[in-house]
Amino acid sequence: MTQPHKMTRRRLMQATMATTLLAGTARALPANPDVVVIGAGAAGIAVARSLVDQGLEVVVVEAAGRVGGRAWTESDSLGAPFDRGASWLQGPADSIYERLARQLDFELVDHRNPRDMLYIGNRPAETSERRQRDRTWSTFYSALANGRSDVPAASLLDMDAPFANVISTWMGPMDFGADMDQVSRLDWYSFADHRINALVREGLGTLAETLARGMPIRLNTPARHVDWSGDGVRVETDAGTIRARACIVTVSTGVLASGAIRFTPDLPDTKQQAIHDLPMGQLVKIGLMFDGARFGVSPNDFLSHDIERTLPAPACYYLAFPNDHDYMVGFAGGRFGSELEAEGERAAIAFAMDQLESMLGSDVRRHFLRGTMAGWESDPLARGAYSAARPGGFGGRAALAEPLGDRVFFAGEAMAVPHATLVTGAHINGENVAMRVGTLLNSSGCLGCATRGQAKRDSRLAAKRP
Repeated sequence: MTQPHKMTRRRLMQATMATTLLAGTARALPANPDVVVIGAGAAGIAVARSLVDQGLEVVVVEAAGRVGGRAWTESDSLGAPFDRGASWLQGPADSIYERLARQLDFELVDHRNPRDMLYIGNRPAETSERRQRDRTWSTFYSALANGRSDVPAASLLDMDAPFANVISTWMGPMDFGADMDQVSRLDWYSFADHRINALVREGLGTLAETLARGMPIRLNTPARHVDWSGDGVRVETDAGTIRARACIVTVSTGVLASGAIRFTPDLPDTKQQAIHDLPMGQLVKIGLMFDGARFGVSPNDFLSHDIERTLPAPACYYLAFPNDHDYMVGFAGGRFGSELEAEGERAAIAFAMDQLESMLGSDVRRHFLRGTMAGWESDPLARGAYSAARPGGFGGRAALAEPLGDRVFFAGEAMAVPHATLVTGAHINGENVAMRVGTLLNSSGCLGCATRGQAKRDSRLAAKRP
């Protein structure tokens, strides 16, 4: 049973502050900014913060009615903070997300070595079976690490090894959102080890919202057309045209591939190939709220099950009661995740409950209250969970990052090697691109930029004085 969480007045005010973002604190939006940023996800927020600190005038246009992109925490569906997208604070140590979480006294739960409970049918795996699984995991890891070319990851794996399907499902659909025959071996190899791997009780999306506070963000304003044919750029939105010296595009590769944003001139062939080489992985999350029963598992455990069918196969692995909330989260990725999302929320909840019952027994139904599905492939503002390079397409991450004529730049998790797919990676990449753009504009005749920057810094100092 969940123990009452200590919700102090300070913590309550912190959570409230995050959910009231932009209310009464947003900056006046300039009509002709130095830079227009498309997208207010993690990368767009980072870009805006950096450019404002550099003294540049910025406006961020966001198609959705909220900020955060694929980092979104809400409490309406389950009655507790539920990350519908990104859940784990992962990546390098001492990122701004980690610093902010600690500064605000958010509760971080170390998840670097979670217990993984493997089930074979309706029983937990025996010690000898878990050891077999672990040996296969080590063998697969070595095969991928020692490979020498950008081939499908599946081509290097011995699928006759014990529990090969379990490991392939973890490595592919659950990690990349793609089956292992769709995963680039070089892409897998490029990822850095996480120096932090934590769950955020208040929600990772809550941190993203907090970082956006006070930034010049215009919500419900989709960008339709980027014209970079002349000096500067013209960005056509549903609220009118914005003229700027530069544009930074932070939308997902799925949105770029959809053609929702037109470019004039058209994107070069190299850029279009890069977008093609970086399709979005698919990962469906199914939240299952219970009445406090724990079914013999502990908070933050992983639950996985053996798979006897040839891959890709129906599979749902679980995070049990994250941060001691009363819900479990089922994950279904890759081709099957796409199929499940297309079937709809009711079917997804039913499948997740059926699979959970086969592992833990019929008692789970007696204690089940309600569920929700978070699918990103059907969301036109995302088109998937995160980028996953095709075999042979790893070079697309660098190619996508190349600017167009020093006027149109691209930022986001898709270019954040070695932290691609991560919220922290998107933020770091956004900061790096913003510094590049700021240096370019401030060194090419941005009259008044330095003065405005100093004025902003003086204003901040004055505000801090008693």
